[in-house]
Amino acid sequence: MFSRRELLYLKAIFFATLLHLANALQLEGLSTKKPRITKYTMKPTASSATAVPSSLSLYRLNASSGATCILIQTDGLLSIQYRDKYNEDKEADTFMPDQMDISGECWEDESRITLAWKGFTINMYFSKTPGGERWYVNSVDLAYSSSNKLFEHIDRPGLDVKLSTPPGTLLFPTPVGKSYTCDKELTITMFAQDENDKSGHLAKLYLRELRMQSFMYKAGNAWGPTFQCSATGTYRDETAPIAVGSTLAVATVCTVVGYGLWRYFKVKKFQYGTMA
Repeated sequence: MFSRRELLYLKAIFFATLLHLANALQLEGLSTKKPRITKYTMKPTASSATAVPSSLSLYRLNASSGATCILIQTDGLLSIQYRDKYNEDKEADTFMPDQMDISGECWEDESRITLAWKGFTINMYFSKTPGGERWYVNSVDLAYSSSNKLFEHIDRPGLDVKLSTPPGTLLFPTPVGKSYTCDKELTITMFAQDENDKSGHLAKLYLRELRMQSFMYKAGNAWGPTFQCSATGTYRDETAPIAVGSTLAVATVCTVVGYGLWRYFKVKKFQYGTMA
């Protein structure tokens, strides 16, 4: 068995490991990030007699019953990266206007809103979690022609381009009955999922002062209670803390086992030396 001094040594290793683990988890959760420089200042304002601020646009989709199914209020900008015929990387921007062609479908556990303007079409798909407690955006896709006049001297005109978020996307999870609200600028990145894509385009949808709600089924523009986004505007990934904890746990076990083996062979060597 271990002596009193050796037990104290092992306890010191154990508590030091726990302290290191606690500090690692705290630092991961409190890590600071550089403030993001906004992509744009503000879209051109227009006089309006509605309650919606002049810098924001309101998009509404009604169910077949006439009740509101989806409401989105934001100041949005679509930015697309492409290459021109001079082999230079370019970026084309277009604001999401107040007036759009809006369509979609509303069901009990899934819904879709389609926003179309100036040759660009955005589809946003909503779902509920298996228990039905929360709603979220599971996919966003963008379709347009590379011949759109927004692209100057584009290298490959005449292509039908479709970009989307990656499979397994889970954006803006919110309790059913509440509206997702975020004062920070959010970014949705879309790229080609088809390996045969020839455009090489990358799109980013910037959403400022976003307020969004799905599965409403209410008359009028009545929002549910607000559900604020996190302080950083993102959701914390629990993978890193778990990995840190697992690594430290393994390191602790290895340390204890290593010390035990060292102690065993040391005693064994001492016994052989005594016998000799």
